[in-house]
Amino acid sequence: MKRPLIGIIPLIDIERESYWMLPGYMKGIEEAGGIPVMLPLTSDREALGKLVNYFDGFLFTGGHDVSPSLYREEVSAQCGECCPQRDKMETILLPMVLEQDKPVLGICRGLQLINVALGGSLYQDLPTQHPSSVCHRQPAPYDQPIHPVELVPDTPLQKCLRKEELPVNSCHHQGIKELASGLQPMAYAQDGLVEAVWKPGSRFVWAVQWHPEFSHKVDENSRKIFRDFVKAAAGDSIFGADGPTSVYIKGVTDREVSPRELEERALFKKKKEEIEKSITPDPHTIDQVIQFIIEKYHGKELPGNTHTYRIQKESIREALITKYCPQLLKEANIPSLENIRFSENMDPEEQKTVLEQMNVQQEIRHKKINEIPDEKFPMDYHMFEIFYGEGRVYVDIEKHWGLLSCGFSGNEPKLREICKDIMLYYGVTEEDIKTRSERFSSLVLELCL
Repeated sequence: MKRPLIGIIPLIDIERESYWMLPGYMKGIEEAGGIPVMLPLTSDREALGKLVNYFDGFLFTGGHDVSPSLYREEVSAQCGECCPQRDKMETILLPMVLEQDKPVLGICRGLQLINVALGGSLYQDLPTQHPSSVCHRQPAPYDQPIHPVELVPDTPLQKCLRKEELPVNSCHHQGIKELASGLQPMAYAQDGLVEAVWKPGSRFVWAVQWHPEFSHKVDENSRKIFRDFVKAAAGDSIFGADGPTSVYIKGVTDREVSPRELEERALFKKKKEEIEKSITPDPHTIDQVIQFIIEKYHGKELPGNTHTYRIQKESIREALITKYCPQLLKEANIPSLENIRFSENMDPEEQKTVLEQMNVQQEIRHKKINEIPDEKFPMDYHMFEIFYGEGRVYVDIEKHWGLLSCGFSGNEPKLREICKDIMLYYGVTEEDIKTRSERFSSLVLELCL
């Protein structure tokens, strides 16, 4: 195996104006056969593009809280210190890395950042928003496990570790609230919190909530995670394929790709094409879907005065206005956060001032969007919950704009089947199939997972 170069997101001490690194990130990669290099803290797209071309894999490290503005929420009093420079760098870097299909490993904040960057959201503070008896923020020593996680069967992590349950360390107060649609869970804590994810269809995108950089010295499972990441970055197959471990296809890839990976990609593409061909027109109205949810799954509509309903409706309203009526943003003189810029040359006081400015602008933006009258942007939003075992399915329905989407939290395989059943019942029209509409694409994606 060649020794791949692994780019590591730097840690930052804003008060001391310094970049630094925990030895465990470096040593975990070195001992797995890679060459770790700490990246510069930059949001320069040209520089990041060159780094993506140069490195074989990328480790998204732990650190500051991810800014709630990235998942369209107001900053709560319990949210910790954010780092705008890292947020900006990583939200630019990650899409570049995924576009080139370079391997990615996320740890703690890294898992949260990946989820947010791909469209998910976070609990800003677990003790107040997701209270449980599970200790998610342990005292030292940090290389010792504090709680178990259940591994989802037949996921890459479960195949790697060959276990059903894994004891892990834990040092975080935020966590995944809504899982991004492009990610799949690989592990859950006993309180239902997602503790590990992967991205199907990618060469290697794994992320864990715990800290293998602390435990790799004493824990073989932590070392296995680092080894599989480094193997993927080296172009080796992590599935133990027979014969040659990698091939190079000129004009298709700029790296070595394992035969197993090529086979997985081909199978996924074939499955997607077969599903697309198999779908026939059988649409139902949103009102019929609501009745279906109530009668078949005993779904309950979430009251409109709950915090979850309000936050989700505001998020969907902003997204719909941006997509269908962007002129309303201009008419209402709603500020854009894109005009706020951070510089590496800023001193801590300047950074604090800019962060405060961003928070103020975000509050103004939310307030003004909420003030857009219903006559200009009517909504008929409903949110349903279906409970199954220890998990739940949530269904977002916006009747006026014809939006329907499903998600779930929990590790019951039945939860995914319920989502598929609802989307299949909603169905598609002949026009959806002909135009490959968003409704059609959403159904295909749901059936592929």
